[in-house]
Amino acid sequence: DKSSGINAEYGHYYITNNLSTYSDMGFPIRRLFVVSVALFYIYMGVCTVTPAINADLHSELKGSFKGHARVFPGRFGVNIDPELYRLVFGATQIVAGALIIIGESIWAVYSVWILLGMQAFLCLSLYSQGESTKCIPNLVALNLIGVLAGGSHGYHYKVE
Repeated sequence: DKSSGINAEYGHYYITNNLSTYSDMGFPIRRLFVVSVALFYIYMGVCTVTPAINADLHSELKGSFKGHARVFPGRFGVNIDPELYRLVFGATQIVAGALIIIGESIWAVYSVWILLGMQAFLCLSLYSQGESTKCIPNLVALNLIGVLAGGSHGYHYKVE
């Protein structure tokens, strides 16, 4: 499709837009940032699913998902097992983080937006539970994934 500038047969999607258009170091710095954010989400996903890496964080996350399940979908009368909710949430973080590191498919782009939505949900859920001080780390993580979603020029999806 020549009109859109996308080669449908050889199109690649990257979440690696340069942080600075005036520097050759833009790409490595950007890639380091992308991988760091993705590794953070993989780490949080593993800690959400299993206590193997950080047992204290796992137990805190395990307790918080009881509240998250009450906020959504609990407020709509749908009861969901907090353990299942936690496992699905953690597995999604692991898979999305891995897809972002791979970074050469449309799934990396979808992963960024899924993580953005999940992080926004966590912030709103904690705030609605009255635990506003626990929102601060989640807001930082929301901003990091927001940089991947929006970027310095409003886009990060370079199609070649």
